[in-house]
Amino acid sequence: MTSLFSISADGIGLRPQILAAFLILTGLGLRIEAAIDDRTS
Repeated sequence: MTSLFSISADGIGLRPQILAAFLILTGLGLRIEAAIDDRTS
């Protein structure tokens, strides 16, 4: 029981970090694309 509980707790704890990392990566990608567009134009 404890192992199952710890696994589910880890999953709940990691989800916000994964979401934050995804948002940061997409934000960086948008900034890079904007910078490339500024350079080419």
